[in-house]
Amino acid sequence: MEKTRWKGCLGYTGILILVSALIWGAFNFKSIGLVGIAILPIEGLLETGESESTLIMEVTGSRTVSELLRKATRDPKIKALIAYIDSPGGDAAASQEIFQAIVRFKERTGRPVIAVMGSVAASGGLYVACSADKIYALPSTLTGSIGVIWQSVNVERLLSNLGIKPETLKAGKFKDIGSLFRSMTNQERELLQRMLNDVHEQFISDVAKGRKLPVEKIRNIADGRLLTGRQAKALGLVDELGSLDEAIADVRKQVNLPDTAPLWVLERKRSLLEQALGTKAIAPFPKSLLTKPLLLHIDGRLGIGISVFLWQGSANLD
Repeated sequence: MEKTRWKGCLGYTGILILVSALIWGAFNFKSIGLVGIAILPIEGLLETGESESTLIMEVTGSRTVSELLRKATRDPKIKALIAYIDSPGGDAAASQEIFQAIVRFKERTGRPVIAVMGSVAASGGLYVACSADKIYALPSTLTGSIGVIWQSVNVERLLSNLGIKPETLKAGKFKDIGSLFRSMTNQERELLQRMLNDVHEQFISDVAKGRKLPVEKIRNIADGRLLTGRQAKALGLVDELGSLDEAIADVRKQVNLPDTAPLWVLERKRSLLEQALGTKAIAPFPKSLLTKPLLLHIDGRLGIGISVFLWQGSANLD
């Protein structure tokens, strides 16, 4: 009698597990065999390395984006890509790396790529958008800000008032360039300015190439000015004024997909802690910022970088 009862319990348990698996499969594999559109979110500060979520900011890491796009390149179900950009910019190298990763995706797959600007797609955000075949923006989107910035602080007088005298040993006269313990020399300023000008020219060149516009036309507006989406369209930096929904409808027509075609969001795997808390770590600032010369960098929602207390300068597109 007891054995029969146990067999019954095991049987019911097995049925329950089977039904649960079928329900889970119905929700998670309903799009198997179908083709659709991938959406790549590029949000928050742009940094090299891995994407992160912290208590006060979102970081899109160029290494994470590159890996997601490599996987998407091998996925035959993805017939088009939409890059949704809501970012004030960030690290120059990260912006360039994401730009190049999207260009490689287009070249290797031949699939259309549309960029959609959210509330902000300025500086590095615009850089990334220009890798797409077509750019959508809202009329009030803040974009533009084609420029490169280096910021550092000099606390030499403050330390002197406190009776603190830093000592620096170096091999190479420019090794401590941008040090917060002394003023820069004229030679150092010239060296840094040449470096920033070089990065600026790369930025201008890639925007011109991506938008199929003359370099001189881009250079004329590459003075760091902010633009609305409507102003950017008038200058040729944006193709259409519209939302993400309108961009999705457009790309569906381009690749002949019905309205029922699935949308997949390309995103990194998040830990259970991150899913529960909405953040990867309790620390307020991302690890990527703390491992650079920049100690604290907070980007405003208007595409304007606000840098506070730098150990040394850092070239940024924001």
